[in-house]
Amino acid sequence: MERIWNYVYYAIFNFLKQLYKLLSYIDPFRLIYKIPAIKKFYAKGGIDDMNKFTDDIIFNNKMSGLHSIWAGIQMGGLLVFLEYGLFNILQAILGKSLIQLVWQPGNPYKWIFIIGFLIIPWIINEQLLFKNEKYLKYFEEFDKETKKVKRKWAWISFGIIIGILTFFVLSFVPLSKIY
Repeated sequence: MERIWNYVYYAIFNFLKQLYKLLSYIDPFRLIYKIPAIKKFYAKGGIDDMNKFTDDIIFNNKMSGLHSIWAGIQMGGLLVFLEYGLFNILQAILGKSLIQLVWQPGNPYKWIFIIGFLIIPWIINEQLLFKNEKYLKYFEEFDKETKKVKRKWAWISFGIIIGILTFFVLSFVPLSKIY
């Protein structure tokens, strides 16, 4: 489970890197950073090539880059979709609309509900990805794999993501019978 979840995280991270690479062709800041006065300004701060700095440090850094952060948010979002789908199935099995009870005005349980839906994915991702920076060890291992294996796992990760989203959407079908 841990390895598969790290593959999904790796696939999302690489997808964001590739998307950024495509969008960088139309990024006006890449041209602005090439203006001699701007280059000179950043050179005073010790940055010789701002475009390279932006790519390597700000976005693509596996430890603290924006793509790593965004991929982590996506991983949490996938777990929230999975949780909410299970919650919908539970409501359908019980034949009650529990969500109506949670969102009643003045109900203090709505905060417990929201916090629970966010804490559980955080705990799962902390254990499977971020504890002792496991994902960095997996990233190193995955970077060494052949292109064929990477492509295979990218498709498997895509299937897992589509499967979770499909499960979430289809979980409303049995729920619609109790409304």
